[in-house]
Formats: sequence, structure tokens, C-alpha cells
Amino acid sequence: MLSSLRGMRPAVAVVIGVAAMAGSSRAAELTDQRGRTVAVTAPAQRVVFLPMPAPSTYMAIDRSAAHVAGMNPASATAMRAGILSRIFPSFDQIPTGITRGAGVVPNVEAIMALHPDAVLQWATSGDEPIAMLDRAGLTVLGLRYGGQDEVEGAILMMGRLAGQEARAGRIVERLRQRQDVLATTFRATPEAERPRVLHLSRASDSFAVAGRDTYTDFVIRTAGGRNAAGEVGGSRTVTLEQLLVWNPDVILLGNFDSAMPADLYGDPRLQGIAAIKQRRVYRVPLGGYRWDPPSHESALAWTWLAKLLHPDRLTTDLRTEMRDWYSFLYNHMLADAEIDAILQTPQNDASAGYARFAAAR
Repeated sequence: MLSSLRGMRPAVAVVIGVAAMAGSSRAAELTDQRGRTVAVTAPAQRVVFLPMPAPSTYMAIDRSAAHVAGMNPASATAMRAGILSRIFPSFDQIPTGITRGAGVVPNVEAIMALHPDAVLQWATSGDEPIAMLDRAGLTVLGLRYGGQDEVEGAILMMGRLAGQEARAGRIVERLRQRQDVLATTFRATPEAERPRVLHLSRASDSFAVAGRDTYTDFVIRTAGGRNAAGEVGGSRTVTLEQLLVWNPDVILLGNFDSAMPADLYGDPRLQGIAAIKQRRVYRVPLGGYRWDPPSHESALAWTWLAKLLHPDRLTTDLRTEMRDWYSFLYNHMLADAEIDAILQTPQNDASAGYARFAAAR
């Protein structure tokens, strides 16, 4: 089960040893998140990323897109829809034909043609997708993204690969500081005062929800809520009848499908649900990466949700916090219009309480 407190630390320690080589390059041994020690050249000049959140995290650590040699096409989709296309316009020139289909199965020949110093692949999608790369003789680093501890480990590992250990450490420390603030704020909040929150990753004839032991469950609890789907484990497809039984106070719509709050407000099947009646359905923001899954921007996702659920308990101004984080992560000062776009204020403008997040008119 994911920890909601900071006591859990990266499940696999990232260890690196360095030996001098000719010129400015270095030979390094780096232990990845499957526990394997891999010989790499650091700082890496050409890195290929199959995990979707990883390239945007690497760009934040490196403050550049120059060393991303290839990425999953789904990563490019998120960047194109989000703000990274403005911050790093050269991202559109990064090759994306590195997978077979839209998943994690690598196109080994295409990856080898990119001559990468390292390839990052999920260590959580079965043995074969990562073994294919190992067999090709590529330098492969396995990533795990299940919980906050693993996110922190991935950030630290990428920092060492980029030769930016200190910067990666600062990103992790800032995430931990925000988590500590929220833990202190909501530690004594009674269960009855925690809104019942349901994350719907799809809304059509059936509904996919995030139950316990998911990152979404961790986010909901961190932000002072309780997971309406907490009785089921993992991500699960459920029936309309089950949604009516759970009767959530708040519904979150993720960024991996096209459902918008207006779609749910207009669905006659859902009108008996508290979140619909109270107009508390919200599309999750899309920043440097989608705010649904874990990333280097997760502190902003936690803060956003906490401000939605408990507007009077948290004194943090979300827009000020976003400007601070984006300056730190990307050396970019957000304009009001950019913040509105990230927070999806047009999509959420008919939902209760969302006007507080919009720019002053």
C-alpha cells in the first residue's frame, strides 16, 4: 500500500559511482529501480524514454529538451496539449516512433537507430518489454512509478543520469516539504469531514475508477479527502449502479480520455449522485505533464485538490504556488492565461467553487 506520509523513501536506492574518462565524459555505474547496476555514460547526451511521464521530468531536471533523443508518442501528445510545447518548442522534433503501437512494447530497431546513451523503460510492465532492450545490448534503466517513494527514486536516478544530482535532490525535497505541510494540515481531520472523492478515468457506458493501492488514492488522502472507491483494489471498471451506491461528493476526470464536467452534468443517468447535484465535477489540470499520475509537478496536483476540498483550511495561493514551481522547474514565468489553461478553467467554469482559481477579470 502506498504511504501517505513522508516516512517511506525510495524503495530502491539509486547508487552511482564515477570514474574519470577522456575529455568531459564519465563512466558511471547506476543502480536502477529494478535493482540492477548498469554502466552508463554521464552526463548522458542522448536518452530515449518509453515511460510517458519521464521525458517531461528529465526536461525539468535538465532545464532543456536537448538530451531527449526519443520518447513515447503519448508523451508528445501531453506536451502538445499542455504548456511544455511553449516552454520547449523543440520537443516537436524529438522522434516518437520508438514503440510498436501506443503502449510500452519497444521498436528496438528504431531505438537503436537513435544511438542512445541510455534507454529508460518501465520495470513494472512485465519482463519482455524491458528484456527486448537488454537483449539488443542497449543500456537500459528500469523505472517504477507506483508510489511517491518510487517517483522520488526515479527523479533522483534521472538526475544522476543527467549529471544534475543536486538539482534532482532539490526537486524531491520540495515535493517532501509540500507533502509534510499537507500531512500536518489534515492529520487531525475527522473522516466525516473528508469529502468522498471519485476519480473517473473514463465515463461512457462503463466507468473506470481508481481504488485503494493506487497513486490516485494517495493523492486523495494527501489532499484531505477519502476515496469513494477505496473498497476496491487498484484500477477497476465498475457499473453505473456501483457509482450510485458510492454517491461521491466530488468527481475528478482524468486526462487520458475526453470526458468533461459538462458531459456528466448532462448525463441523465447520473443526476442522483451528490457530485452532480452539487456541481462538483472537475477536470484534472494538465501542466508540464498530466496531473493525474505521479510526476515532478505532483505537489501542485496535491495543492490543487486540497484547495478544492478544503478551501478554508489551506492558506496557499495556488496561482502563486504555480508561478513559483514553474520558475523553479522550467525557468519560466507563467502568464495568467497559461495558468488558466493548465487549470482548465474554461472546462471547469460551471463547477462549484472553481472561479477562485481563475485569473481576476
